[in-house]
Amino acid sequence: MAGITGPDPAALPLRPFIDLTADPAVPPALVAETALFCAGQSDPCGWLPAHAPPAGLRRAMHRSGLLDAEDTLVAPPEVRERLETEDHAGLLWAARLMRALGRREDAVKLLWRLGADAPSPVRAWRDLLLAEDGRQPLPPVPPEAAGLPVRLATALARAGHAATSGQPAGEMLAAAESLAAGLAGDRLGMVARARILAVRLRCPGEPGPEADTVRAVVRDLGTDRDDFLARDAAVALLRAAARAALNETGATGTGPAREFAGVALALDPTGAATWLLAADAARAAGDQEVARTHYRVAARTGLAERTAAVAGLLDLATPTAAVEGGRPPATADTGGTAATADTGELVGALADLLASDRRDERDRLEVLVTRRRALSGTVCADAVRWAVAVREPAPGTRPLPLERYRPFLDLSPSEILDPVDSPPVAIHTPLMSYAAVLERREPWFREIHPQRATAAMFRDEMQATATVYGYASGGASADYRTWLAAPDGCPPEVRNRLANTSDLPLLDRALLGRLLSAVGFHAEAEQILPGPDVPVRDPVGAYALASWIFAEQMLTTGHAAELEPHFRTLYDQLGDDVRYARTKVVTTINATVNAARRREPETIARWRKLGEEDLARYTALAEVSEFDAEIMTSRWFRAMGFLPFLTGDRDLLRADMDRWLGIARELTGHDEHTRVIAADNYFPAVETAVRTYTYLGERDTALALVDELAERIDPIDPKTWLTAGELRYQAGDVSGALDAYLRAAHLQFPYGRISWFNAGQVHEQLGRADLAAECYRRSLAHWPTGVTPLRRLRDLHLRGQLPDDRGVLAAWAASQPAWSRLPAFEG
Repeated sequence: MAGITGPDPAALPLRPFIDLTADPAVPPALVAETALFCAGQSDPCGWLPAHAPPAGLRRAMHRSGLLDAEDTLVAPPEVRERLETEDHAGLLWAARLMRALGRREDAVKLLWRLGADAPSPVRAWRDLLLAEDGRQPLPPVPPEAAGLPVRLATALARAGHAATSGQPAGEMLAAAESLAAGLAGDRLGMVARARILAVRLRCPGEPGPEADTVRAVVRDLGTDRDDFLARDAAVALLRAAARAALNETGATGTGPAREFAGVALALDPTGAATWLLAADAARAAGDQEVARTHYRVAARTGLAERTAAVAGLLDLATPTAAVEGGRPPATADTGGTAATADTGELVGALADLLASDRRDERDRLEVLVTRRRALSGTVCADAVRWAVAVREPAPGTRPLPLERYRPFLDLSPSEILDPVDSPPVAIHTPLMSYAAVLERREPWFREIHPQRATAAMFRDEMQATATVYGYASGGASADYRTWLAAPDGCPPEVRNRLANTSDLPLLDRALLGRLLSAVGFHAEAEQILPGPDVPVRDPVGAYALASWIFAEQMLTTGHAAELEPHFRTLYDQLGDDVRYARTKVVTTINATVNAARRREPETIARWRKLGEEDLARYTALAEVSEFDAEIMTSRWFRAMGFLPFLTGDRDLLRADMDRWLGIARELTGHDEHTRVIAADNYFPAVETAVRTYTYLGERDTALALVDELAERIDPIDPKTWLTAGELRYQAGDVSGALDAYLRAAHLQFPYGRISWFNAGQVHEQLGRADLAAECYRRSLAHWPTGVTPLRRLRDLHLRGQLPDDRGVLAAWAASQPAWSRLPAFEG
């Protein structure tokens, strides 16, 4: 059985479909409670509940990871024993239980085993149930010997079928009412009356009950939670009445619709379909804020209802032309303009649609495609372009956040991304490192790799994102062996070389090591390279050791690792051969960055003094082009800026910044390779300038730079938007900070967990606890063991600030892996 405490909150209200032995932490949805009711019934010919699971529910549960592939029945021993009986009543009872569990095929097999020798009531129920599953035509109303319940149920089924077929249903409704008269004054009589009225409300052309009649019948049924059939019938009637009121022309039905949907919610507090109906009613009444919260609950707690709920959120977030009858259907082209789009709701709805919703990809993306005019120009525009491009998904199509970073998976550029969807620099790092391996590029006098390195958390975040999107791929794995063996991971020619590294020349191993670091496997890069204990005998050995230290430096980011002895060991072995010149300069740069991490200005001063002379010698070499000399100069001054930053020498810091930023602004490159290198240098140059201006107290200049970086230079780089969010927040622009964090969150990868958490923090500060909870939940999807977002959810609940489905969210949070590690609640 699948873990029912997994990442999807829908597991809780749907829990009886997963495990009939469970003692739910929250009340199950009424449609799931039907299974518990059927399991405990002794008479299989009794009244059939009105609510049945949607036909595709179990498939949706499989896609969402709530059920294992085997999907074995988990039930109490007494239920299992009854399932083994071969008598007619036992077979009918088992079939009804299977239907209530959404196991339609199992139910049909059991029903076909009921032969002509079965008692009349059993045969009548068999024929009706097979007809409702489309296995045979609807039977006529059976004779009196079959009993009132099945006769009444058949009459109602025929009336409902006539209504959906556009045929008059009055005769069958009259027959049902006549039969129900025999139950007058009985508890089942009240249930029957509610069921008849619910069917009548769904029959166009038939006179429907007045609102007061609906209220009276619901009142007669009562609110006893132990009387399941009464509650089941009341909810069916209320939902039918609310939907009928919504279908009325004009605004006359919005009041009753909201009233009936609200009462239904009280009886079915975790039912996603009921929340969806209540959201539609609130929207029709013009209460968009309530509609939003209800749609969010439906998207969280439902599976079959999720796409419709997310479509409602998208439509609320993007003003569209009015649609008669309330919420536009999920397949309608709503058109319109997104001039005042709600970015926060768009980002959240898109996350639910593309990640939480596990329908077939084409069905989900169609929601975006049909709204492409309304969503153009919004934060969702890139995802809409993606949806249009993959309406006929090609084999191997990956979710957009992973497709953007495809070179990190299989070292090939994407062929289906629009250029505006592609990070212009970051994706070139593995591609250019791969080209260096294949072409055996020598690194002595020019830049052969981009500077931007893959962070140590990169592979874990990629794997988490793949999990969030339900994408099973070895290419996205954080495990090196899995990536190496995956058909959609490491290319065969690289795999073959990595299998025999001991036979390769040292330069080839060094280039392979750089490639492994480029795709995020720093520890594995170290293993194929000679470390500091191996003497450097030539420029190739120096480059190999530099590559080992680079991998170790990336692997220990965030830790006070002692790498200084390694840098000194390398530098002291570099001779006078001109092929050492570039390695000398790069060593002073990387050693400075390491010393800055440890806040050691004296060490930086030493490396700065050495590097100044090394840089002059390197840039003067005839073998070094003007472009490569300028790139190295910009890189060097950017690193050396750490010294005045730590010592407080503002004049030197400005002078250094003028060099690194001035050169970076002027360099553009002259071919495909140098243009990438120039752009790659410009990005960290501006990033460092942003930090520098912030340190100097010139926040407006820093903010202008980061906005340029985010909005013009690399608009789909999440790290940039995170930086923009931090600076806007520090400047007091809380709403601007939220927008930046949400843009980073929209991109999902990398930094998905940080982006969602930061957005949640801002929402919480703005008093939007419901949206904060959503963001923390999505952060946990990328970071299941995260204590901090889980703590925020816990604390919001204990302070009574969680939204309408607080019970579901709180129970879901308590089942997460990090729950036991939470610190005590501070009150």
